[in-house]
Amino acid sequence: MLVDYSEVLTRLEEALGRHYRESPDILNVPGVSMALKIDPYYYLALRPSFGELLGKWAGVAPARVEETLIRTGNLVLGPDRSRYAGPLLAFEEGSATPLRLAADFVPAALCDRAVALYGGEAGPLPVSGLRLDARQRPALDAFFAGKTPLQALVFGTLAR
Repeated sequence: MLVDYSEVLTRLEEALGRHYRESPDILNVPGVSMALKIDPYYYLALRPSFGELLGKWAGVAPARVEETLIRTGNLVLGPDRSRYAGPLLAFEEGSATPLRLAADFVPAALCDRAVALYGGEAGPLPVSGLRLDARQRPALDAFFAGKTPLQALVFGTLAR
């Protein structure tokens, strides 16, 4: 049986937008959300909750969610075609409390399209206050080789 990934992707976007309309804190609220916009081009999607919740809401198995996001270019993979392996050290702007996150990167267009088309937003969401520790930048630059790199505003230094 052939899988129509564009149909599955549409279901995922509709489900994300519908749930965002009911509960906007599922996106962009550090410490609460399953995905946060870290720059104009990317969201940081917590693993495994992002895929599991999207699948649950859209009636799609989590493995099919992951497969669909990869095959449609909506899950960023490194040059070796793998996900970012290590945990990410993140923090909320102005905070001295680091968070170690297992996460994926998804193009901002996926979430922004979902909230605009199905979630009642007039346009894309703003960048959140979540930052990644600047010491990770060389590894992340290597991961994003050949793609639009993470913007400088993604990185910061933990407050002391």
